[in-house]
Amino acid sequence: MEAKSETEDRMEELDTVRAELLQSLPGDISRARNAYRRMAQAAALKMDAKSFAAHQTACKAGLSHLEGLIKILRWASGPDAAENEKAKSPAMEEAEIRKLIAEARGALAGT
Repeated sequence: MEAKSETEDRMEELDTVRAELLQSLPGDISRARNAYRRMAQAAALKMDAKSFAAHQTACKAGLSHLEGLIKILRWASGPDAAENEKAKSPAMEEAEIRKLIAEARGALAGT
């Protein structure tokens, strides 16, 4: 029986990490999205300018967190998912961005 190479060991470790991430990330993303929605809806409350600015900073941090989780999920999904992401047209990306903005506006409006 041949001994595994260091590269094969690393590939197995990466496969294990990917499998664990694929199992846990969808729930993590859902929880982060729900937390963001709750935070964004707080804007409906009357705030002074300083509180509103702090709230907007927190919302931006929440969106960045979601974006990071989604990027990790894409990586964990394997090279095919990464290639599919690269193949998206600018129009598709713009449509996704518009959808996210509409959802954020809806959350801020309390809908």
